[in-house]
Amino acid sequence: MPKTTKKKQKKAEDFKKVKLKVGKKVGPAANATDTSFTAKSIVMGGQSIMADKSAAVTNSRNMTLKELVGRLRHYSAPVRKEAVGGLGDLVGMHPALLRTDLGAIIEGSVRLVVDNEPAVRRALLRLYTSMLRTVAERDLAPFAPLMVVFTCSGMTHILEDIRSDAVRFLDLLADVAPAAVAQHSATILRNFFGLLETQAAGDGSSGTARTALLSQGTRLGIMQSCHNYLAVYTRPALATGDALWFMGADAPLPPPAAEFLYADAAAPFAALGLFGEPSAAPTEAAAVRAQSTEALARLFPFLLATWMEASTVFAANALAADRSLDLCALVLQILQTLWRTAHADAVPPAARDLVGFLRRCMVHFPLGDGYAGSAQAEEALLAMNIRVCELAALVQLGHVGAGEAGAKAAAAADADADAADAARWARRAGRYVLQTMGLRARKAKDGGEASSDASGALLAQEAAPNAHLSPDAFAQLLAALWRLALGADQASAARLLAGATLYARACPLASASKALGIRFVARAVEMHWARVPVHGALNLAPLHGVVADWALALPKLLWQLRDRNAPATAAAASALRLVCQRTRLLDAAAVAALQASLVPLFCVAVPAKGVVFGPFRAYAPAQQRAVLEAIASCPARPARLAAAVRACTVDAAAADARVRVLAAEILGA
Repeated sequence: MPKTTKKKQKKAEDFKKVKLKVGKKVGPAANATDTSFTAKSIVMGGQSIMADKSAAVTNSRNMTLKELVGRLRHYSAPVRKEAVGGLGDLVGMHPALLRTDLGAIIEGSVRLVVDNEPAVRRALLRLYTSMLRTVAERDLAPFAPLMVVFTCSGMTHILEDIRSDAVRFLDLLADVAPAAVAQHSATILRNFFGLLETQAAGDGSSGTARTALLSQGTRLGIMQSCHNYLAVYTRPALATGDALWFMGADAPLPPPAAEFLYADAAAPFAALGLFGEPSAAPTEAAAVRAQSTEALARLFPFLLATWMEASTVFAANALAADRSLDLCALVLQILQTLWRTAHADAVPPAARDLVGFLRRCMVHFPLGDGYAGSAQAEEALLAMNIRVCELAALVQLGHVGAGEAGAKAAAAADADADAADAARWARRAGRYVLQTMGLRARKAKDGGEASSDASGALLAQEAAPNAHLSPDAFAQLLAALWRLALGADQASAARLLAGATLYARACPLASASKALGIRFVARAVEMHWARVPVHGALNLAPLHGVVADWALALPKLLWQLRDRNAPATAAAASALRLVCQRTRLLDAAAVAALQASLVPLFCVAVPAKGVVFGPFRAYAPAQQRAVLEAIASCPARPARLAAAVRACTVDAAAADARVRVLAAEILGA
């Protein structure tokens, strides 16, 4: 018979008795009812298109700022791009949001600087370009640290396209908020060092550039951004607002009642430390110079490698169509900014890097000689050659200023050979400067070059100036010329400054460079012939004849200018006042001739027409006062000149009050 053990066990399980134990919870009964329950709800999201936004600020798609900022964090790149475009639409329709909600807009969108989608980054760059340029710098300053943080994060990103776009964002920030961005120079410069500097190999072999794998266009963009930022953060050390910054600031005219009084200052001699005063704290300019010295040392290997690679374009008969010329131009621009800041007055012989770089530049100097092509390329070549001339002048000044002590200290480095090379380079640069201004040496009858006379007038006065020289290029050219003259011998310095004087006279009346040429000569006159000379580095005595002729021609120049060139008229009137009031340039006979030539400036008597007034009445009051102050400072006034002044200023209603006072002083009223 089959065993029934299993059946009995199953039957016993159905009626199993639960044994109770102490400390153990009694389970529910078998017939207990479970009363627990769960509830779920369905949430229907409201549709924004159906919401009432009549009182809210919306864009053309009826979206508010809050909704757009929320979409900037969407996982879909097209949605983020559309949200950026919606922000631009919203700001365009409601410009007042830039005053009330600028923080929400920037804080919500700035994270897209490092977005992985290129289309989103480009859309954000377009938005910032159109939006931030309409916001005042003081309003952007509180948000500049946040924008710099994300921009620097993008500059160190692993992806090349994000790094390139971050550099473009930095260009925009440096343009719209330069002062705020300059405060983060330590972080930003460190990022540029990482992008551009040369990384030395670990085994001591020759280094390889980190940018070797970058495309030429990307490298060019990074270098351009670096130059833009260097120009921003070095502004406290370089920017003076004066095109003649290299000659020192203009000495202001003292007030008539306080000619011999010191300036109103609490401690005018505190900077001298005569009484043990604590030295002043380092200025902002000193900190910038220290950073520039470090930047020059860090970036120079990369800049030199780039120059060696791209300068081969000058060895060819025609300039290549690639970007080598742009790379060479940027190398010189970056180096010029750094050497002007780190070595303001001269490049010392110990700065072997810059001396070696100049040696490589002079191999091809003048750069692109004889090139005739696009106007843009010719302008770039001119700017590059002028920068090379300035570097040659600074190197020469460094060797001149080093003296015998410097020569002994650098004997192991062939200081004599370097000094000879520096002098030779400076002579070549000086010839290029004069040729660029359109001046040439006077030829003797036998065909040779005429020898320089005592006045230094070696140059032909009838030479036509270069009509294609822009005002900016002329200002850079004058900076190089002045520094070349400071380091040259007396004959070479006289030749250079005579050329600048002749160019100032021959420059067309309507030229934008006319005023700068007049101011340059007037500043040089003030430095040497002032009653209290302010500069003794240059001996301009050999130029006395050339400069005196220039001064005697000022009345004729004022008559010719009339109202054609207001800046040149103001510069000529100020120069006339300077010559008569503050210098010993002209003797008594020359002053009398100058006064006689001033008469037509006021009026002349023509038999057929009567009294014909000159351009004096058409001048602005400031120019009128400058001319009358020049006449008032002369020891004697001819009767003919006094009568002309009386005829021009007799109409009290047509003359300025101060002009009438000066006229009364001249007439002895």
